[in-house]
Amino acid sequence: MNALVIYAHPNPLSFNAALATVVEEELQKKGAEVNVKDLYGMDWNPVLSEDDFRSFHTGKLPEDISSEQNDVKQADFIVVIAPVWWYSVPAILKGYFDRVFSIGFAYEYTKTGSRGLLTDKKALVITTSGADEQTAETSGMLDAMKISLVDGIFGFSGFQEYQHKNLFAVPTVSAEERKQMLDEVRKIIKDYA
Repeated sequence: MNALVIYAHPNPLSFNAALATVVEEELQKKGAEVNVKDLYGMDWNPVLSEDDFRSFHTGKLPEDISSEQNDVKQADFIVVIAPVWWYSVPAILKGYFDRVFSIGFAYEYTKTGSRGLLTDKKALVITTSGADEQTAETSGMLDAMKISLVDGIFGFSGFQEYQHKNLFAVPTVSAEERKQMLDEVRKIIKDYA
């Protein structure tokens, strides 16, 4: 299995960084070839430019987009790890999807509507929130994430299977509860990857 881990948090000592480490370890235990993308560490340019947009229609992609598309294409399993800010993921990650999951690569339009092109892939989206579970549900945060991120990107792009796991109240729970969250993610990777 080829696995691609896309991680987006500016603090290398964050809980999200710990999640990325756990995911990489568990995937390696399963014998996967793992490619980790630390978007902040890469200084990824999240801004979809006019030139980028034009390149989608000419096939002459900028090197950074072409390289990332190649890595996505090679992956059987994609894991996304990010915090939830303002009911979504950090702009750097949204910009990754804007630039890399482009028309002609991740989807196309046909006479009958859009069609996803990444049909041979599986994804797991792991997010962390400051909100507790009840607040996340009653506020609509989880629904917003499902529609705009999980279904809106992975469903739209044709992924054969995808899941979302949010870890709640991360800044306010105990160290023991965060350890339990890491163990839960280990189990998800063992069972789902």
